[in-house]
Amino acid sequence: MDLEKYKKSYQEIEAFQQTKNLDYYAHPARYYVKPFKIVGNVYYIGDSKVCSHLIDTGDGLIMFDSGFQHSVHLLVQAVWEAGFNPADIKYLIHSHEHFDHIGAADEFRDLYGCKLVISRAGADVMRERPELVYLKACPNPYATLFTPDLELEDGQVLTLGNTSIRCVLTPGHSPGVMSFFFDTCEDGRTYHVGYFGGAGFNTLYREKLLADKLPLTMRETFLESLQKVREYPVDVVLGNHPRQNETLAKREQMLRQPGTNPFVDPGEWKRFVDELTGQFKEFMEAGN
Repeated sequence: MDLEKYKKSYQEIEAFQQTKNLDYYAHPARYYVKPFKIVGNVYYIGDSKVCSHLIDTGDGLIMFDSGFQHSVHLLVQAVWEAGFNPADIKYLIHSHEHFDHIGAADEFRDLYGCKLVISRAGADVMRERPELVYLKACPNPYATLFTPDLELEDGQVLTLGNTSIRCVLTPGHSPGVMSFFFDTCEDGRTYHVGYFGGAGFNTLYREKLLADKLPLTMRETFLESLQKVREYPVDVVLGNHPRQNETLAKREQMLRQPGTNPFVDPGEWKRFVDELTGQFKEFMEAGN
């Protein structure tokens, strides 16, 4: 096991991330990614730092995650460039309550009237423990929390048009992480889509949990959440950040090899869960 990669403290990791992100905050348009269809009615509208996805249900649009507050213009541009009208977004669903995934929520509701959605657990964090959204880590002084229109319960199914999304609570990365499962169709075939809502370890350092006044058992909860969804049938894995499922590398492959779709991979979900489980166990064995 390569335990050396886990030897840095969470403060060192966060400082490195902040340094790496300074240009992104100053020049977000440099990180724009042209939107593209993943499969069926599912589109990528995120940038090169954080993922957002769009579903065309035939009766309005569903959007997953609203990124950073400072990059709202990239999302609006991506929706238009993908061939849709942002005013047709009915639900804006958030995977969890961290500032880099909820930033443009209020802007979208104010501009287009969509309903803002998050797990009830995530809503509770914003109401009762707003410091755990980590707005202080965001250099944009205008970043804010939002008040949800709909708070999802574990196992709830949200339906719009031709799409029914099963919403599964998978806490760990944050208390409010939710994962999502739904079907899409293309060329007469049905594909099961899975989206794990929070895969990062940066919030699960022992000293970070203590500083945040969260129980150390959040680490075991994270592993339990992975096992909770491991057996779900998934043909297409969506990412929270592009590196988690190699979103951009897969897109490059699609462009190089027209007619192929590396996003369709029935074995990827279990590999993703098992690799993440193994990496996190190494992380804990390294003494973090």
